[in-house]
Amino acid sequence: MTIQDIVSHFNTIPFLFVGSGITRRYYNLPDWKGLLTEFASRVNSDRFAYRAYESKAQQLGSPQGVMPKIATLIQQDFDTKWYNTPTMRTNESFVLNAVERGCSPFKAEIAWYLKEKSVALPEYKDEIQKLKNISKKNLAGIITTNYDLFFEKLFDDYTPYVGQDQLVFSAIQGIAEIYKIHGSVSLPETLIINEWDYEVFNDKSKYLAAKLMTIFMEYPIIYIGYSLTDQDIQKILNDILLCLPRDKADRLQERFVFVDYNPSMTGYTVSSYAMAIGPQIFSMTRLTLSDFGILYDALAAKQASVPVKLLRRFKEEMYTYVVTSKPGPLMKVGQIDDKNIDENCLAISIGVSNTGERGLQSIVHANEWYRSIVMGDLTDYSAEQLLRYAYPEMRRSNSGDLPVYRYLSQIQTQEDFPQIRSETKSNFDDLATKTNKKYRSTTDCYSSLQNLWETLKDNPPKAYRVMCSLPEDKMDADYLGQILREIFTNDPNALEHFDVNTRSNVKRLIRMYDYLKWGKK
Repeated sequence: MTIQDIVSHFNTIPFLFVGSGITRRYYNLPDWKGLLTEFASRVNSDRFAYRAYESKAQQLGSPQGVMPKIATLIQQDFDTKWYNTPTMRTNESFVLNAVERGCSPFKAEIAWYLKEKSVALPEYKDEIQKLKNISKKNLAGIITTNYDLFFEKLFDDYTPYVGQDQLVFSAIQGIAEIYKIHGSVSLPETLIINEWDYEVFNDKSKYLAAKLMTIFMEYPIIYIGYSLTDQDIQKILNDILLCLPRDKADRLQERFVFVDYNPSMTGYTVSSYAMAIGPQIFSMTRLTLSDFGILYDALAAKQASVPVKLLRRFKEEMYTYVVTSKPGPLMKVGQIDDKNIDENCLAISIGVSNTGERGLQSIVHANEWYRSIVMGDLTDYSAEQLLRYAYPEMRRSNSGDLPVYRYLSQIQTQEDFPQIRSETKSNFDDLATKTNKKYRSTTDCYSSLQNLWETLKDNPPKAYRVMCSLPEDKMDADYLGQILREIFTNDPNALEHFDVNTRSNVKRLIRMYDYLKWGKK
């Protein structure tokens, strides 16, 4: 059997289940032992520091295994030394803010260390590009126990889910997604590394297995970057197999491929491999090679009919509409017999910009509207369309004011939209709450908006809150716009991810920006 035969027998495009071998290869990151050795040396410079922790862990034992026990022992000493020795700390806001949030210094420093070392090796440039190329139509998604951001950076169209809780409690779509089941350096507190982490992870593993089961039943799974004896893989497989009758488990075996790295090999070999998973013997196809580009080239032959990013948006929009009865931001819904809908368009369309206007019940969501005031990214619609059809619907479903001056400024006739104009605040102080005004005196120490931001930018939620109390004469519309654009450049869906108070403050700042930039006379 050839590698092309394996791919041709797939019922659909596969998921990759990725281990640390991938980023050891492409980033030269350390394995688990290497990582713990590095941090043991920061606690104690003795050449046998790691070996001492290993010996103690073996003596004490642990139900979670020796490596989590070693990590626990190192973390205890590392955290104590970090707090007592300021010169030991990495003086970066990423680390310091994480610890201030309650994260262990050990985890915060590990996250920073891995982020800093995550630089692609030039000798694998072509191989990495092949992997990126197949992300568009040839892969369904990524499941990984890796902490680093290799796939988030390479597959920028994919949506990441970090940690068990985010994965278990989110409405995943099963396409164009990255499941970081052991946490991510982007959120250091989510890293699964010590005894307690593994205990909690294993206690919840049945929920994770249930969430992943649909993916395992629907898609081929290619394991890459793991050892055949990896305990994480065996534990996850065991949890899934325990939930399945024997005939369904047999179906899984037909679609599992294990990539076995052999650095001395030229070309590849295909063989069968059987491993004991709990009480069962589980068979899969083993692909042995040294050049992963061979695999990526073969996978390029199996592709989805449309880009996986679009498939995910389609599933997400349909899911939202079915659950809430409200169209999502890219879905436009009208009556099938509405005369204003172009007969050449679907009654329900996703990503189609010329759907009949008056048949639309929802063009944009409130969070998108706010973002568009800053980013100007609702380019599919004119200001008149947005004010005439989207604004009234949002006004009914959202309490409080909406920023509209950006779009009113694009309407040539000042007499148009009199109701919107009459209900829009026309004074800066009316945009601030009583609480904002009450604490205005506390901003006297800041000479300007820029001075405030430079002082507080390491704590953005606090900075946004204090900004709302600034008087008009200290506000600079252009500088405020720069701050707001940075928010949405870093995260287009920031308003959905902020906590309630931060979201409220940022929306208030957008209303102030809208007034200062386009509404002030």
